Amino acid sequence: MKLILLTTLLLFSHLTYSASLIAGSKSIGLKIGTSSTGNESYTIAGASFQYFPLNNLAVGAAYEYWFSGKPTISKGTLESTYYLPLDNQFKPYFGLLYSHYFVENIADIDAYGYRAGVAYIKAPMILSAGIRQEKYSSNRSRLFDEDPTVELMLGFSF
Repeated sequence: MKLILLTTLLLFSHLTYSASLIAGSKSIGLKIGTSSTGNESYTIAGASFQYFPLNNLAVGAAYEYWFSGKPTISKGTLESTYYLPLDNQFKPYFGLLYSHYFVENIADIDAYGYRAGVAYIKAPMILSAGIRQEKYSSNRSRLFDEDPTVELMLGFSF
């Protein structure tokens, strides 16, 4: 089955203490969006936390809950993202991720992948657009496909 990203609206995603992405900064975020897989459409709600151990390098974790479709899905993700320091406002980024899907009445699914795009940073706003792709390490990928999806993020620093 295909995972097709219909619309992603991320509210307060990557709310940061520092728009300059300096070492010691932290970010927390809330996510709201939609997606579909097969014949099912889902509403997605989630939260994330990131820490910048070095300038422009974020490591963190995220949790998503997919509901309004069957089966319900929970997703935990560990990720790292590096923002290239080419410009003060426009920062290309790339990252690696590992996700674990908890699917109702089906065995769990593991995935790993990448994300890449460009972030526009103008305090207090952070806006980014890119792609995200996951490869499933189990044979249970019948719920999802491995095509890249569009990732849009909007955040506000504090």
